[in-house]
Amino acid sequence: GKKGSRFSDQLRGINLEEVLIVAIDAAKLHQKALICNYFGDVIEKPFFFSVNSLGITELCTKIKHASSKANAQRIFLGVEATGHYYEDIVRELGTKGYGVQIFNAYTTFEERSSALSWCKTDDLDLVALAHAIMRNKGTEFTLSEGTQRQLLTLSRARRSEVNKRSTLQVEIRVLMDHIWREFQGYAVMDNKKRKTQKIFSDFWGKTPLFFMEHYPHPSSILKLGELEIRKLSRQHNLKMRDTTIQRLLFAANHSLSRSKEELTPELLILKMKIQSLKIFNENIKNLEKEMETLLLKTDGLLLLTVPGIGVVSAAEFYSELGDISKYDHPSQLIKKAGTNPIVKQSGGSGGYYGKISKQGNSHLRHVLYHIGHTLSVHNKDLMPFYERLKGKGKHYRKLYVALGNKFLKIAFAMLRDKKPFISNQPDFQINHEINKKLRYHSFKNQQLVTLVA
Repeated sequence: GKKGSRFSDQLRGINLEEVLIVAIDAAKLHQKALICNYFGDVIEKPFFFSVNSLGITELCTKIKHASSKANAQRIFLGVEATGHYYEDIVRELGTKGYGVQIFNAYTTFEERSSALSWCKTDDLDLVALAHAIMRNKGTEFTLSEGTQRQLLTLSRARRSEVNKRSTLQVEIRVLMDHIWREFQGYAVMDNKKRKTQKIFSDFWGKTPLFFMEHYPHPSSILKLGELEIRKLSRQHNLKMRDTTIQRLLFAANHSLSRSKEELTPELLILKMKIQSLKIFNENIKNLEKEMETLLLKTDGLLLLTVPGIGVVSAAEFYSELGDISKYDHPSQLIKKAGTNPIVKQSGGSGGYYGKISKQGNSHLRHVLYHIGHTLSVHNKDLMPFYERLKGKGKHYRKLYVALGNKFLKIAFAMLRDKKPFISNQPDFQINHEINKKLRYHSFKNQQLVTLVA
């Protein structure tokens, strides 16, 4: 973003001996700090402090003392992004009037390596961090605050729950392979070709989950029979078609599963995991509801006017993007996401673009890739761009990255100018586009008018 020019402006015309560098090594319990001038002359030797009111006060006192001793005109503070332990330090020092630059842990590693030092101690880390501060190698200056921070917390928690649920679903599939493998589908001949005949169109739908929880063994299905299955379908609103019932009975009748007595451990574990799956589903539903509530209070509402961008994608993208006022143009945000291609050029050759850099915010990069995938299917305005690249023989992953970058440029302009997306499709209506994506709220045009104003 603008950090390079801002750093230069702060140093210009200043005696570098009067520039104070404060390096902070964050940890769970024992934080350490070093204070020196721009030339590396130590003013306060490395000292420990705690992340509480007393510790922060002690740190600020030492900074003030060093500032007075060096007659400091500028103070630059930096902290290594160690897990989440640095966040309290950045926030508390911010309330004291200090801006703290955040550094990737790999930066300090590179600084140690450049000094040909392969040792690692807290003091060496502080020296390496101090050098990184002098070279302005930080990535961020502020943490997300307010509603945007809440959205960031919720969206990352949801993604974590979704990943855990995916792992659990794999475990359930494996268990069903042991209990009744044909429940997931069986092989049939169609025009002399082998194909898989699924019993249920959605394996994680209401109906298959009901049978996995209450009647997971083929003997239980055969014992029920067609009439009882129909009765259960009506009682529990399973909406089973005749073809589904016939396929279920066919699979049960030809199954080679072991007896229920032999499968007692698997059946018990399956029941436990189905209950866990229900909890995950409920947790994800509650998180998505809260994300939708918060998103409607932010500029991120504008992103819902883009066809193909739903509440979850908009909330994740908006929260990971951060404060766009720190950026002059969208290519800086593309580099932040790490979806910028690496240029390879040497000598008189024109060079070429290689793989994406994969530097910066991995969460934002993940969101952009999936947004690109979604837009390639659901956004008719961007499909020509997608088809043009596809016609050049580009790999589908490159297509999704390119489309994600295209969306980032559009979103940057929308959020900067506070303007909704205007589609060229004749049936496009902003109110309808937003409302069809909302599950727990209804959108009124006045909300968008107020936001734009």
